[in-house]
Amino acid sequence: MANEKPERDIMSRPPSIRSKDRMLNMRLLFHAFFLAGNAATFSGFFAYCYYWIDNNVPFYSFMFSFENFNQNSTLFQSDSERRRMTAVAQSAYYCSTCVFQMINFFATRTRYASIVQHNPLWGRGKNWYVILAIIGSTIVQIVVTRVPWFNHTFQTQPIDIKYILPTIGFGALWLLIDELRKLCLRQWPTSLIAKISW
Repeated sequence: MANEKPERDIMSRPPSIRSKDRMLNMRLLFHAFFLAGNAATFSGFFAYCYYWIDNNVPFYSFMFSFENFNQNSTLFQSDSERRRMTAVAQSAYYCSTCVFQMINFFATRTRYASIVQHNPLWGRGKNWYVILAIIGSTIVQIVVTRVPWFNHTFQTQPIDIKYILPTIGFGALWLLIDELRKLCLRQWPTSLIAKISW
């Protein structure tokens, strides 16, 4: 993000008022934590729950069970099997959250301009570091979940790609929602959405 080029319309916007405007304000915090943060958390928990349910562990046997989750011996063949499956579920959560953050980058790299107007692959908004960052993040995920030393150190396990695929759909939906927000900002700059947007 440090290598991002400015948006095309940056000079057409009124200048900020130093005594009043802040880079970190309630609108940005609302967007980051309440909207984008909750969407990323949802996609991570979806992958986590998807893994358990796909492996015949009922939803209510692990949700809100806390320390009693270990007590149900009929769900697992052994304690080591339960620990392995827990590590796989947590790895699915981790990878899903990382994938969502990659997609969220494309949504939050501009405040007003569409991804079509400010494309990271070509044109004035070109930023090839994005591709390098995505490749680097993917390599880290693969190493952390596939290399035995990391599996032992971080209690991770390899996961099937099918548990991450729904996150791509959630990320695409999030990108579409943010594109609609930016469209509203451009079309109606004095609307309620414009007032609450970061």
